[in-house]
Amino acid sequence: MSNDFGIPETGSPLYAATIGVEDLERSVSFYTEAMGLDVLDRRRLSGLAFEAHWRLPAGASAAAAVLSDRDFPVGRLVLLQFDARERERVRNIPGQRFFGFVNLNLYVDDIERRTRRLEALGCRPWSRPVRHDMGPSIGQPIEVMVDGPDSVIFNPIELRAANPEARILRTIAYIESIGGYNRCGTTAVVTSQHCVSDYERAMAFNTRVMGMSIRNDTVLQGPHMEHFMQYPPGARSRDTYLQGNHVFGKVAINHPLNFECANLVPRAVAPNIGYIAQSFRVPSLADSLTEARALSSEIYSEPVEIDLPALGRASAALVRSPGSGALHELIQIL
Repeated sequence: MSNDFGIPETGSPLYAATIGVEDLERSVSFYTEAMGLDVLDRRRLSGLAFEAHWRLPAGASAAAAVLSDRDFPVGRLVLLQFDARERERVRNIPGQRFFGFVNLNLYVDDIERRTRRLEALGCRPWSRPVRHDMGPSIGQPIEVMVDGPDSVIFNPIELRAANPEARILRTIAYIESIGGYNRCGTTAVVTSQHCVSDYERAMAFNTRVMGMSIRNDTVLQGPHMEHFMQYPPGARSRDTYLQGNHVFGKVAINHPLNFECANLVPRAVAPNIGYIAQSFRVPSLADSLTEARALSSEIYSEPVEIDLPALGRASAALVRSPGSGALHELIQIL
């Protein structure tokens, strides 16, 4: 990809958001019909490696599907319907004032039209689309937050910019270079927000373990942001975007500066329903785990050789982010 789009040379972007789903068929239908994603692979997962990887009891299994926008290598969804008698919803509170993986954002061609479509499919927008003036160097995106299936929050964004030098125009040019938006007027997952209690440790984990670079760093505040994100009056949070070697698959590290958040991280594990892991492909799992241990990260599950849908044979481990405790799945293709 050309450096004209401002893409770093190195760094592992978000390969996939891994979501525990209540009903796989229903969730697959939503993502294919509402967001234009394609099913790359479907299969049933089981066996000793699968059990060890997700810390599940003997005999556990799951129905899995991997979805992507036109076979893009990043910004995918991995949907897992675990077979278990008891499955709790990870997100059991309204809004997004909680630590852990918060939302998935994606670009859309027409935010009013796409929001109406999501409403017709049973999703609840938190507000009408809101225009954010990010300054002349970035642009004026229009966004909305939406409650989607399995209590996952979606953040559709329509890209707008007035300044001919605005960074957003480079992203628009990239979308045009790949053939535009998909059949439903959307893209792959562009960014996923991770709300953390320890900003410095979360940043160190993403930059050292995944090799990501800082794209922009700002403080979110003001009435528009409070309304859009359902924050309390006067709320301020630090929001830093990190990018790997792709336009899509970014990670937003969000750190509340003056308000309390619930901790939903203990619930974000298999076999529960919701956003349970951020998944990354890394060049060397051994090197990534060495860096993670140097940052005092908890290794949730040690490396196993496992056959992953849409990827094939791989070595994979689950690590808790030292910034929040949320699970990161690190994958090395074998």
